[in-house]
Amino acid sequence: MTSIRQIPYRLLTFIFIALWLTLLFLTPPERTLGTLIRWIFAHGSLTQAAVYVFLVAALLSAGYLLGNDNLYAWMTTVAVIAFVLWALGFIISMVPARIAWGVFVDLNEPRTQMTLRVLAVGAVFLVVAWWVHQPKFTAIAIILFAFVLLFLVRSTAIIRHPANPVGESPSPIIPLVYSGVLLSAVLGSISLAGWLVNRKRVP
Repeated sequence: MTSIRQIPYRLLTFIFIALWLTLLFLTPPERTLGTLIRWIFAHGSLTQAAVYVFLVAALLSAGYLLGNDNLYAWMTTVAVIAFVLWALGFIISMVPARIAWGVFVDLNEPRTQMTLRVLAVGAVFLVVAWWVHQPKFTAIAIILFAFVLLFLVRSTAIIRHPANPVGESPSPIIPLVYSGVLLSAVLGSISLAGWLVNRKRVP
C-alpha cells in the first residue's frame, strides 16, 4: 500500500494548477458577463476553495488535538495555504470589480468589508500563533477561525455582489466548468500542502 509520503504531491500540484488555468481559459463567454466570467471564476474558485481548505485545516487540527501529532505540520501548512488562497481571491476580485463597478475595491459592499476583516484577523492570527508557538493553541485557533469564517460567508449580506452568478447562468456548461475549476483549486491546494510538508521532513 502506498504511503502518504510517497504520493507525488509536487507532480499533482502542477497538474491541478495547469488544470485550473486550462479550465479558466476554456470557459465559454457568458451571455451577460461575456469573457469577464473567467475572472469571476478565478476569484470565486479561490475564495470558495479557501473556505473548504480552512475546513480541512480544522479537521486536521481536531485530529491533532485527539492525539495524532503527525498532523501538526499538515494543519499549519494547510491553514496558511487557505489564508493565501483567500488573499489571492481578493486580489483577483479587483479586476472584475473595476470592470463591472468602476472601482477596484468597493468598501460599501458588505462582502468586501467581510473579506478585508478576515484578511486582517487571519494575519493577526498567523503572527500570534507564530509568537505563542503552542501547538494546541494553534489547533484550537484554526478550528475557531474556520467556523467563524464559514458563518461570515454564509451570513454576510450583499448589495452589488451577485448572489450566485454560476447558478443563475442559463447555460448548463457554466456550472459544470466552474465545478472543475473549484475542484482543481481545492485539490491543488491540498497537493501543495503535501509537497511542502514532505519537504520539511526531508533530513
